[in-house]
Amino acid sequence: MKTILGVQNEIIESLKEKIKLPRREAALESKFILEYVLKMKHASLISNQHNNINQKDINNIYRIISERITYKPLAYILGEWSFYGLKFLISTDTLIPRQDTELIIDLIHKQFSENQKLMILDLGTGSGIIGITLAKIFPKAKVLISDISLKALEISKKNISYHSLKNIQIIQSNWMKNIPSKKFDIIVSNPPYINENDKHLIASELSYEPKISLFSKEDGYADIAQIIHQSPKFLTQNGVLYLEHGFDQSEKIKDLLSENRFINIKQYYDLNKIIRVTSGKIKH
Repeated sequence: MKTILGVQNEIIESLKEKIKLPRREAALESKFILEYVLKMKHASLISNQHNNINQKDINNIYRIISERITYKPLAYILGEWSFYGLKFLISTDTLIPRQDTELIIDLIHKQFSENQKLMILDLGTGSGIIGITLAKIFPKAKVLISDISLKALEISKKNISYHSLKNIQIIQSNWMKNIPSKKFDIIVSNPPYINENDKHLIASELSYEPKISLFSKEDGYADIAQIIHQSPKFLTQNGVLYLEHGFDQSEKIKDLLSENRFINIKQYYDLNKIIRVTSGKIKH
């Protein structure tokens, strides 16, 4: 029989050798795999590291590794991923939740009180991670999440059900096209912003993620520009638009916001000291 520690070391070495993951990343993924298969928390893995693993679980672990070494992202193999300390179901119809996006949640959480009766719109929600997380943080808020993809919305519905939320609604919409004529205190979006001609990304693990959620026309600015142009009529007087964007897009986005009557434009750095989020209020 093999122990938890022995199998973990096997996973790490396999990921390092087969797909050249740095040891730190391989160790992190080994933890995720073991937690998923053994249904154990990290602390339990450590305290039970010398315990044996039954053959059924070992076979399941090996199956996951065999998929992973084809470069398929672990999140899609497991069908779930963590975001802001919450579990979310995902599929290849949705983006993989990323730590960078947690910055938007932090910013909104700091600016607004948890007891406020906010109206929140999450555009291009995908698996629903932003809107659902905000619905949990602000229980008195009314949250509307939208996406053009019906398959993505099916995943977000499952996540709403998983988190037992009652203060959130779903609508299919191509940005503002089907959004009802309401005013929102917060409009938030992590839209497609990669230049569609950035072909080198196709060969990476991004090739597994939905292209509609990654790539945008006009050098990556088409969808962002549309959101900025359409948002003013949907924002309350003190409402704020939050946009996640690419590492080299901050100046252009600041200009687009200014051209569309936005004021109090602020930009925020992610953990890698890159401007990742820009916000602005509308000048009424």
